[in-house]
This record gives sequence, structure tokens and C-alpha cells, in this order.
Amino acid sequence: MPNENNVQDRLDQAMNGGTPKINPDEQRRYLGTFRERVALMIPVSAVSDDAALNQVRQILTAHSDYNLLINGNLDNALQSPYLKLAGELHAKFTLKNSDDYGTAPDQAAVVVAAANAINVENIDFQAPQQQTPKEQSNSRQSFWQRLFHH
Repeated sequence: MPNENNVQDRLDQAMNGGTPKINPDEQRRYLGTFRERVALMIPVSAVSDDAALNQVRQILTAHSDYNLLINGNLDNALQSPYLKLAGELHAKFTLKNSDDYGTAPDQAAVVVAAANAINVENIDFQAPQQQTPKEQSNSRQSFWQRLFHH
């Protein structure tokens, strides 16, 4: 009786909110898309970092077909630079306003994603490291230190 099972499956789906999602936790983490489509994910804790905005600019400039997903639950002041950037670059963007997308520091604020799988290995935003000036210890070395260390 395959028809009865099919009808029961459809009734169960309708009662549970429609078609079941594939990897719903992953989709919540990446603002509604899959991990394999993500080029960059900026957490809420880093969304106001200028380096994050510059990385988004670089990626969208290099890949005009990518989509910018912005957590719509964030304050407008945090969303605004990314919306402005999308307008400048004529990039596709989507504000994601679902209650599934939180504003905790480790949750996604901005995601740059492709329509298909791109499988980027490291998608998490990394702030550039501050370079410290090297100490010039060579200028105070004794004659013997310079002689034997070169």
C-alpha cells in the first residue's frame, strides 16, 4: 500500500510545518545557507571591525555572483556599512530577519555565500595581526657576538 504511506508522509509534513529542512542547525548558523556555499562568515563580535568590511569588499569584488546575507536582527548601525557596500558594488544581498538568527557574539552577523558549493576551507573572519616592531638587538652586540653569530 504505497499510496497510504505517501499520503501519511504528506500529512505528517504538513502538520510539522511543511517540507523538512536539510541540516537545519547548519542553516541557522550560516543565515539560511549551507556551510559548503560560504566564502566568509563574520560573527557579531567582529561585525564593526573595518578589516571585516574590507574582506567582504575584496570577496564581492572578485566574485560578483556571490550573495551577501546580513543578520536583520542586528542594530541598524551594524547593518548599514554592509548595505552601503552592497549598493556600491551592485551586489545581491538579503536581510535575514528570522528569530532563528541570534545576536550573541559568536553568531553570524554577515555571511558571504555562493549559489552553489564552493568548499572554502577557512571561512571564519580572522582579524589581521598587529605587527610589532622588531627589536634592534644587533646594534648593541659586542664584537665577539657579531663575529660568531654571522
